Amino acid sequence: MDNDNIGIMRRHGWRAATFAALLGIVAAGCGSTGAAQKAKAHKPTSHAATTVGLHTGWIYDGSVADKGYDEEWYLAQKQMQRSLGIKAQYVQNEPYTSQWTSTDLSMAAAGAKLLVDPGDGGSLFYAACKKLPKVGCIESNGVKPFPSNVVSLYDKNWLASYVAGYAAGMLEKKPVIGFLEAFPNTPAPVMETLNALVLGCQASNPSCRAEATSVNSWYNPPVETEDLNALVDAGANILGSTNNDPAAIEVAQKRGVWGLGSWGNGVTSGPNAFVTSQVIDWYPALAKLTKQFVAGKFPGGTIQLFGFGPGLKMAPWGPKVPAKVRTAADAIYNQMKSGKNFFCGPIYDTAGKLRVPKGQCMSTLQIYDQWNWFVRGVKVGK
Repeated sequence: MDNDNIGIMRRHGWRAATFAALLGIVAAGCGSTGAAQKAKAHKPTSHAATTVGLHTGWIYDGSVADKGYDEEWYLAQKQMQRSLGIKAQYVQNEPYTSQWTSTDLSMAAAGAKLLVDPGDGGSLFYAACKKLPKVGCIESNGVKPFPSNVVSLYDKNWLASYVAGYAAGMLEKKPVIGFLEAFPNTPAPVMETLNALVLGCQASNPSCRAEATSVNSWYNPPVETEDLNALVDAGANILGSTNNDPAAIEVAQKRGVWGLGSWGNGVTSGPNAFVTSQVIDWYPALAKLTKQFVAGKFPGGTIQLFGFGPGLKMAPWGPKVPAKVRTAADAIYNQMKSGKNFFCGPIYDTAGKLRVPKGQCMSTLQIYDQWNWFVRGVKVGK
């Protein structure tokens, strides 16, 4: 495996991505196309000599040019190479099999001292990290228990989802959100994203409801497109998803409904449909963890979550979003940045059971990995 090369897949290893066979193994040359061309040219900065030449290994579940989740991580990887002087091996389209563990172990054998897992290999990643106690391991979207040399890194995506939902509620008289779950009934980020989206939507329009369906993959554009069209046929006038790519916006553009992005600025995928999206810059948090690792202060065994700030922003509003909607949703965004918690009771589940009483608010960790029920107004299909 050459530095900054290799081409291999994501998220807690719930099941293999069915689209991997179509994508194949993308070799190192990917680094010069797609996402690589979009990477900002960062002027190298002065940095501690101990970060220069640090060997790292990265595993992606999908394509680093997916116009979404994996591409955001890949841009952070490239920035770390430019700004911190690290060396990086990476693979994309890695299947959720024992190969995941083997790839991590091979990277470490080739000299990687820090393994980064944007693809959410979960137990497959942990199996390798457990055998490599001196290697630092950074994963995306993990939940405990995990080895003591693992740090789980993620954004508070529910904040952005609530803001997007609030705007969505103002865009339609009777909003029906057609939502594509990557995997069914999983906590971070599926349930928290959909729940936050619906709560935000209901805050501006109490009639808001959601119809959800699962595609059983983080990246399968053909199946996503089919399912999203079916949601529109069933009455959805707003589309959203947790999948890696902007399929929801692309379908919304073609069907004449609104589209909510899941990762990155999706306006180019559907300028007439795009409302907004979260935009994540993983670099600040990754750079901090990398510097802590080389300094011998790696915070292994912890979950690191970041909210609105350098690492998490909202994409600019789509050109078709009315000014009054932008103003109202921006006010919610500013209150969240100031620390206001909008996830407070009374909150009911789909069966009408009171889950969060009036006067109580959900904590960050409750939202992140304990929100295993859907809020009232959500109907889940297949």
